[in-house]
Amino acid sequence: MTRYERITSTSKKLSFLCLALLCLLPFYLAHHWLLPTDLWFDQMPFGESTKYFDSWPPPPEQRALGILICFLPGFFMAKGLWHLKQLFALYSKGVFFSEATVRIYSRIATAAVLFVIIWMVSESLLSIAMSYHTASPELEISFDHTHALALFAALVMRVTAWIMSVGHNLNVENQSFV
Repeated sequence: MTRYERITSTSKKLSFLCLALLCLLPFYLAHHWLLPTDLWFDQMPFGESTKYFDSWPPPPEQRALGILICFLPGFFMAKGLWHLKQLFALYSKGVFFSEATVRIYSRIATAAVLFVIIWMVSESLLSIAMSYHTASPELEISFDHTHALALFAALVMRVTAWIMSVGHNLNVENQSFV
């Protein structure tokens, strides 16, 4: 198998994996709010909401609110997965350096930046939504190393997309003179 064939074959598999993850994402985000903690796959992805209740899951209205708030960053995660699926689909067809791949990579980078920002906001929204029933509602604002690392990675992707766009435009301009 040639390098080209390995790249296209692997890209086809990754495109399918992105689609599978995209389909599973809503169930993953909602399962924390619908199931008891001993049935969770892992810890809650956006904020620690279990500390506001003696037992889990919370009352239905707060579960619905929690799911809705978790779907805010989940939306941008889904957008990123969708665009990543599109990028790998192009790679599987042998389209590696084109205007379309640069545009899609730029969309992935934008979704990543927006995901990190909305992730931080949603954690604050969750603290309000989950503590409003208590005697002293809370507003938690946090920016820790995971936020910093995710924001740095998203910004690096954004700058890389910009460089790819400029490089592609220069290549097109050079090709017009040849």
